[in-house]
Amino acid sequence: MHTNYSQDLEQLGKAKLLKITGGVAANTVFYQGDANRAPFTYFLNGNINLNISEFYNLPFSFSYSNQKFASSNPFSFNRLSFHPSYKWVATHIGDVSMSFSPYTLSGHQFTGFGADLSPEGAIKFSMMYGRLLKASEYNQADPQSEPAYKRMGYGFKTTYTQEKYELGVILFKATDVPNSIKNPVPVALELQPKENVVASLQAKAKLYEKLSVDVEYAASVITQDSEADGEPEKSSVLNALLDTNASTQSYKAYNAHVTYQVAQGTVGVGYEYVAPEYRTFGAYFFNNDLENITLNASQTIFDGKIAIAVNAGVQRDDLDNTKSSQLQRIVSAANITYTPSEKLNIAGSYSNFQSYTNIKNQFDYINEVVPQSSNLDTLDFQQISQNASLNSNYIFKDTQSTNQNLNLDLSYQEAISRQGGEVTQNGDSKFYNASTAYTIGYPERSLTLSAAFNASYSTIGVDDSFIFGPSISANKKFFEKKLRTTAAISYNQSQSNGIKEAAVTNMRIGSSYSLKKKHNFSLNLLSQFRTTTTSNQDFTTTFGYNYVFDTFDPKIRLAKRKKKESPLGTALIQFKYRDSVYEKTQGEINRQLLRLQNHPQFAYIPQYKKEGLTKTREGLATLNKIEVYKLEAIQFLEELYSYEDFLKGYHELVFSILTALRSDMKRLDYAFEKSFVRAKIAVDNHSLHHKTDQQRAKATPQMQQSYREKLQSSEDALARLIGHRWMLPIIEGYNTVAAVENPDDMLKAVMTKEKDTMFQMKDKGKPAPEIELYLITKIIDFYWKESLKHTNPNEFELKYINNK
Repeated sequence: MHTNYSQDLEQLGKAKLLKITGGVAANTVFYQGDANRAPFTYFLNGNINLNISEFYNLPFSFSYSNQKFASSNPFSFNRLSFHPSYKWVATHIGDVSMSFSPYTLSGHQFTGFGADLSPEGAIKFSMMYGRLLKASEYNQADPQSEPAYKRMGYGFKTTYTQEKYELGVILFKATDVPNSIKNPVPVALELQPKENVVASLQAKAKLYEKLSVDVEYAASVITQDSEADGEPEKSSVLNALLDTNASTQSYKAYNAHVTYQVAQGTVGVGYEYVAPEYRTFGAYFFNNDLENITLNASQTIFDGKIAIAVNAGVQRDDLDNTKSSQLQRIVSAANITYTPSEKLNIAGSYSNFQSYTNIKNQFDYINEVVPQSSNLDTLDFQQISQNASLNSNYIFKDTQSTNQNLNLDLSYQEAISRQGGEVTQNGDSKFYNASTAYTIGYPERSLTLSAAFNASYSTIGVDDSFIFGPSISANKKFFEKKLRTTAAISYNQSQSNGIKEAAVTNMRIGSSYSLKKKHNFSLNLLSQFRTTTTSNQDFTTTFGYNYVFDTFDPKIRLAKRKKKESPLGTALIQFKYRDSVYEKTQGEINRQLLRLQNHPQFAYIPQYKKEGLTKTREGLATLNKIEVYKLEAIQFLEELYSYEDFLKGYHELVFSILTALRSDMKRLDYAFEKSFVRAKIAVDNHSLHHKTDQQRAKATPQMQQSYREKLQSSEDALARLIGHRWMLPIIEGYNTVAAVENPDDMLKAVMTKEKDTMFQMKDKGKPAPEIELYLITKIIDFYWKESLKHTNPNEFELKYINNK
């Protein structure tokens, strides 16, 4: 949902009648090398906002790329959206997305119309209507095509808010249109028109001053085949809202969170239950069949020098006892940050992940063999993963002429797999990583130099691997900081069991030039040399242009209106914030704050934040006590600068997350390869593998289905492996903060896309683990989709397992 936007009607007659802000960007990529990717691609995107006399906004955005997708699919990749708003009404038109709750409508893109109504008072209302999926025909010539019916949906959310409690009701419905596709679809694809209704009840309450409770209950009813006959097995209140038959099923989900403030921290406990097969058509992905119990606590001690956070949780599945195996997970984590001085910062973390899988013996279960049979123990499977990290940062010098900084990262990971109490083959793996970076900057010269070294050592069973390499980078600004240049070179060598396997050298040169603060040109060159059994070289050139018209003014004015007196009249108000002194009358300071808010420096503050800021600033005009006014004005300035302060630490946050992700990816490299080899062997050993298509067609349906499942499993495992191998060197390349501060196009795209959401999560007080998990998920999803454009399933090599 979107926060209300409040405009100042008093600006009519004295503010600019029409002001246009926004920007347009174009990027082109030229590639020459061995990877399976297009030699030339381009991307266009932009956003425009028309502001009418400071009280009416018409936001507009678009994006387009010449990237082609080989298969038809039900999703739209090029988007056009429009977000006009007036007073407490905000609308969303075109290709947009909205979120009501995790169990109902949660970020699913639709083409249509949405609105958020936030009038003064206790009631808020949101609604949407549009196409969730476009019709996609089955193409027999393209086995990768995804046939789908056109899916239409609508929904609303209304909340009633008081000082100590809030109540909410959500309803969402989605329906497939049966006649939206014409081509026949093979029965094996199991495509039927479906219908879904989801309802949710939400409640929040603040009990006493320190205790708060947040609960949600959701019910989902799905008709799996709208053209089926019969009656549903279970009745539900929601059945009246859709067509029911024998394929109609009902599901439920609920959660509750309790938080209690203790000293300078909090203690919280949460419970979540999601029934098996629960899903909503308002979300792309959904985890179900799970029960979570979580406990978290945080505390700040010694005048804020030490911050401690502890999290623990238990999760289990097979809630209806129908699966052939039961999985239980136990997670615990602790984080501590120590800041003894402004120069030194030390952070440490430890987490322990344990999962227990009890594989049921179906023969014994059916014949009621006593559970004490000793042979059942060998079917139990246990996985234990431990992670520990230590990060320290020391500032040697921080003056106007020089600053020097040293960073050290250490991490350790261990994963053990046991079956029947014994460690499985290659079931014990350890990973060690150490990296250090030294940065020296000369602010007066606009020059920054950085040197880093990274080393990783891992063992899997009796095998070991060692990866190490240095990197250096330089950043320099010219022409009064209008031209920014960067250069970096890195080298990484990998060894397996003491034998050199590969060496990769990356050389990057980049520059950007700002002309009159409106035009920005960027040029980046990347050359990569890879040496394995053969030598390969890739060369990539990226050119970008960005135009910002945040000061475009058609110079149109309305007739001036009579000036309204402020409650404090001509009384002089004086206060200081940061380096600025405010010493004027109430009306003059109000106008000064308005000019400050509209300054290009704050143009990219998220829209929801702008709306709240405008409401706060407008409220200053109604205050009639000087001391109250000063406090509220300072609060406004703190909120105004909060986004700018967040951006200063955003690069460090992204770098720390990429460092953790890099460690996880290296540890999982062997697991992905082993999973693929196992799936490929299962395909090769299948009795239908070496048969012709005609011979397979004569086999029993069970045998054909078995072969298709194994083939699909092998293809999925291969896609994970090659996608992972494509991502790994890219993620490894972000081994310094400088690499994040001057990102390549891919990292820049995901950072730009997610920064506002990250700020909103921090602004709402979301815990650090939740924020980090969100960004890690988004980064993996982004690069995974990118890997599909640049990889070839027919070109891959096994690194660990002998392929004979």
